[in-house]
Amino acid sequence: MRLAANTFALQLGDRSFDLKPSLRAAFDLHHKHGFPELYQAILDGSYTASMDLIAATSEALPAASISTILNAREQLLEFVLILSGAESSGGKSSGEPMTFDDYFTKLFQIGTGWLGWTADDTWDATPAEIMAAHAGRLDMLKAIFGSGKDDQAGSEAPSKHDLNAIGDLTNHVRPR
Repeated sequence: MRLAANTFALQLGDRSFDLKPSLRAAFDLHHKHGFPELYQAILDGSYTASMDLIAATSEALPAASISTILNAREQLLEFVLILSGAESSGGKSSGEPMTFDDYFTKLFQIGTGWLGWTADDTWDATPAEIMAAHAGRLDMLKAIFGSGKDDQAGSEAPSKHDLNAIGDLTNHVRPR
């Protein structure tokens, strides 16, 4: 998952509104509508579904006409994909398929467990932020402890033996 902007700028006429694809908003919208159903409802021109999406992800509700909201349909559809955690690159996922409930649970576990964030911080983060922070944590752990794989022959990374020798100030050469 690529790291995206923390907010999505929704352009309604001459005004712009920041929508935040937080884990909490994604979870709430999924349980209210379901992502495929939300996407389809917006595609079909549902003002209610569009306003539910905006209300769940924005601090300020736009005072816009129905036609203005419905004219933003393409933007809202793009935002539903971001909010659901879909890859915008169109690449294939290498993992096993999982339900949205499992996906949100896993993201929450990563945020609070692996990363040590508070529940509030995790709910406020975007799925992309959680996954990028998790990848960073894994990279840090691999740098400190190694990957545990024996396929690092010829690697520039120091071996465990080399690292252990760094703090060893004992003179290992016998005096003559």
